[in-house]
Amino acid sequence: MATESDNVTNSEALQHGLLRHTLASWRFILLFSLPPMVWVLFVAPSGVLRAIIALLCAVVWFSCWRLWLDERYFSLINTQNNELAGSALCFIWRRELLKTLTLAERQSGALQQCRKTLFLVVVLWAVWLALLM
Repeated sequence: MATESDNVTNSEALQHGLLRHTLASWRFILLFSLPPMVWVLFVAPSGVLRAIIALLCAVVWFSCWRLWLDERYFSLINTQNNELAGSALCFIWRRELLKTLTLAERQSGALQQCRKTLFLVVVLWAVWLALLM
């Protein structure tokens, strides 16, 4: 018979797996930045607008790197080692806040980064398509 704790453990495992798969979407998000960058490299005339699109592509790529990093971190971090992981991340990134975050706060921050990255891709495409018209 399944107990209440089994349901909690299964729920946490499911949430953890779904989060990792969601963060793995950085690959597809990165692909959406390629057409504007190809336009910048081969078609766009020199100027400020070309630089703006290139800068937006760079910001999207940085955000994708952050998603990739979060995906890798969550392959290692779980409820049992969250405090130890916080100390290690604090050492790496030199941010005291990382020591005190709960696993739920870390997950929430990663999802917030994912939404921000999606928004940046939408902005990139909106600006790029406006320039094409």
